Amino acid sequence: MSLFERLGERVEEFKQEAEAARDDAATYRCRECEKRFYRDRDTCPECDGDVVEIES
Repeated sequence: MSLFERLGERVEEFKQEAEAARDDAATYRCRECEKRFYRDRDTCPECDGDVVEIES
């Protein structure tokens, strides 16, 4: 495996870890699809569900 392939894999791992940490810190959650986000919304931006709650 070349240096650039290994570097690409490490970057992708870091990206996935950063996205997971970001999602874990989100305040609001859709009860239907479990998508998490930071702003209060009337509907979920992912599935358009209308049951959005504050994550405790």
